[in-house]
Amino acid sequence: MKDVYITRVAKFLPNEPVSNDEMEEKLGVINGAESKARRIVLRNNQITTRYYAIDQDGNVTHNNAQLAKEAISLLCDDSFKSEHIELISCGTSSPDQILPSHAAMVHGFLQNGNVEVKSASR
Repeated sequence: MKDVYITRVAKFLPNEPVSNDEMEEKLGVINGAESKARRIVLRNNQITTRYYAIDQDGNVTHNNAQLAKEAISLLCDDSFKSEHIELISCGTSSPDQILPSHAAMVHGFLQNGNVEVKSASR
């Protein structure tokens, strides 16, 4: 068996961070009222900002496969191009659709030629 190593990692977060105070403004309120449990939940989970793949009007800016593609693109530079990728293995609990698979959609967004594709969705 050939030894393999993880030599690079990357992440991609869409759009600008949204603070806890801006969250309901970005997502909207339920039944016209501010959430009663919001402050308790936010205090306990200690998350201070989050990223949403939607614009100011609520339109989707990135789907799940596009988010993965953007992260993969950040791995690439002059010495490692997307054409050098031999295998795309993706896992998600929330694929954009059932078929084609999540990894196949990521591959389509990468447009990097023939590669092996492995997709795991739950």
